[in-house]
Amino acid sequence: MRNRTAVPGLGVIRGDHAVINPSIGAMMQVLRGFMLILWVFMLVTTVVNPSAVNDNAIPTTAVVAAVYALKFGWRRLTALLGVNRCYLCADGVAVTGRLGRVRDSVAWSEVTGVQQTAVVGLVMGCHRIEIFRSSSDAPLWFVAPGAKSALVEALLAEGRRTGALQ
Repeated sequence: MRNRTAVPGLGVIRGDHAVINPSIGAMMQVLRGFMLILWVFMLVTTVVNPSAVNDNAIPTTAVVAAVYALKFGWRRLTALLGVNRCYLCADGVAVTGRLGRVRDSVAWSEVTGVQQTAVVGLVMGCHRIEIFRSSSDAPLWFVAPGAKSALVEALLAEGRRTGALQ
């Protein structure tokens, strides 16, 4: 990992994880999940009726492969540009927005607690994380994609390392 900082005063970046926009990211996860379920249904239908292989399975498989290739390409591009990221720094946490600029940050010395809510279903999974501050400011919140998000474990481990969390 490069030796860089996300926000002046928060120290060196110790972890870099993706976050999603709650409405758009969740909707895209659901649509990809349904598309995958329909694709499996299409393959089962093709096995039942083998004459439909050229008409159904090949174009459907191409569409599914293209969508997932775009998803992985988008992940790499947003990571490269710093869009929708959560940076776990030595002295705090910073979250960037859609344009790659820091939308909010909090120092570990101001953290009073962390609340994590998991939403896991058949076609999507995510974690909503709120970091409460000692000041009267609103909590820093973000949504981590995935049913088993590496960001949740890394955030809690970093918070315990700094002594902000127990």
